[in-house]
Amino acid sequence: MGNGSSKLVERTRGTKTKATNALKERLQELAKEIIAGEIASDTRFAKICDLWLEELKREYKLAGKSPQTPRLYEGYVRNWIKPHLGELQAREIRAMACNRLIQKGRDKSFETAKSLRAVLSGICAFAVRFGAMDVNPVKSTSRLAKGKKRDVKAMTLEQRHDLLTKLEEYGRKRSVDAKGRSLGRRAQVWQDLPDIVRAMLATGSRLGELLALDGDEIEPSKKTVLLGHHIVREPGVGLLRMDGRKGGEPGLLLRAPDWSVPMWRRRKLASGGGPLFPSWNGEWQDPGNVIKRIRQAMDECGFEWVTSHVWRKTVATVLDEADLPTTAIADQLGNTTKVVEEHYRAKRVANEATADALENILRDDDGGQHGEEAEAE
Repeated sequence: MGNGSSKLVERTRGTKTKATNALKERLQELAKEIIAGEIASDTRFAKICDLWLEELKREYKLAGKSPQTPRLYEGYVRNWIKPHLGELQAREIRAMACNRLIQKGRDKSFETAKSLRAVLSGICAFAVRFGAMDVNPVKSTSRLAKGKKRDVKAMTLEQRHDLLTKLEEYGRKRSVDAKGRSLGRRAQVWQDLPDIVRAMLATGSRLGELLALDGDEIEPSKKTVLLGHHIVREPGVGLLRMDGRKGGEPGLLLRAPDWSVPMWRRRKLASGGGPLFPSWNGEWQDPGNVIKRIRQAMDECGFEWVTSHVWRKTVATVLDEADLPTTAIADQLGNTTKVVEEHYRAKRVANEATADALENILRDDDGGQHGEEAEAE
């Protein structure tokens, strides 16, 4: 296949002659695909997908970005695009076929369809750039309908206090085995959950960014927390602490609320400059594993609906209820105002400031009203 490897190629038809001819035709197609790694209008779309992914991974690696996005896109290529379009030649990829696949993804969720469209568009743009396609057919697909906006789930003050109390007790319960023997550092993850909740409520950070904090990024005297990294898992490599926040966004320096400073100071001293929320052996924690622990703890504490993202949304809700502008909420979360409005801000009364003025809209000069209440009198 151009790299020393071989591939078994088979074709089945109604007669031996037809099968032989089909096999020859397929071998000719494969030969065209591997000559100098070039692609053309008769190159299989699956091959173009592979070349695009290869380039994408290389770009992310050279830029020092997290491999999480290429890995996510690779999943869409493997599970969606190749099964439906992979055997087609580049010239056979039309807007209708792309649209059908995207809408199939929309049946699952808007986010699935949005990601499918982005991946498909990237692959087709790659094909256009190298002469395998004349135009990008994804640009002609139907507009995606978002559907009903989901309610923002946030915890009330009473729920926040109740959860922390239950988590403290849960941590003590999980620190010993069935015979009452101490589990030592292996129970650390359970004992750290209350502080993880406090830290997320104090910052509104994402879990992967919080777990990437080290002691040097905490300044208790200045009451600041620097969210400058995030943790990802690279298959075959292990956990990586990547520069920047999720998506390669620059670091975010936050002022911590006074109530959280003792917790930050305590954890900074215990860290010795290493991970602020370490695993049992002092290394970085895998966000995926911590999410599982959180899920288990929430279920057992009676908060089945709560995820780590709910704490981020709780921060946004508290700031919104304090009448802070969207720009201030976006600065706290490290998001754009558009993302905050769409995903983090609960629907609220739009005319709070003008409602009083409307009280007089049907009032007479003598103070009389013409509404239903006036008629009832």
